[in-house]
Amino acid sequence: MKLHKKLALLCLSWVLTACSTTPVTEEKTQPIPTVKAKPAPVDDTAEAPTAVVELFEKAEQQLHDGDDSAASLSLERAIRIAPRYPESYYRLGKLRFAQSRFEQARALAQKAISLGASGWLRWQAEKLVESSNQH
Repeated sequence: MKLHKKLALLCLSWVLTACSTTPVTEEKTQPIPTVKAKPAPVDDTAEAPTAVVELFEKAEQQLHDGDDSAASLSLERAIRIAPRYPESYYRLGKLRFAQSRFEQARALAQKAISLGASGWLRWQAEKLVESSNQH
């Protein structure tokens, strides 16, 4: 019986040692420096995905066939595929202008400009904005 008591005391000391807490020393913490995130760089000239180019061609054929609504849907789909590609907005704006929807045409041309349209495309978009403002 004495052996059981000795084992119990030994186990009790291990349990109490395991449950004990160690004193916490105060550490001086350094403040974490804050770093401002930089915006991701955007290419000056965005490349049109192949699907967008195919939709442009499809829209041109639909316009040639006189199906304005189908062409509109194709151009809207091109915008959904590549929402940062300015030419899609310009082409849809040009179609809206032809449909006498001048407010939408102007807004779409301005969107193309704001997305970084440059060169010929920018010139055409600015011209579309001016023409839409006159109506």
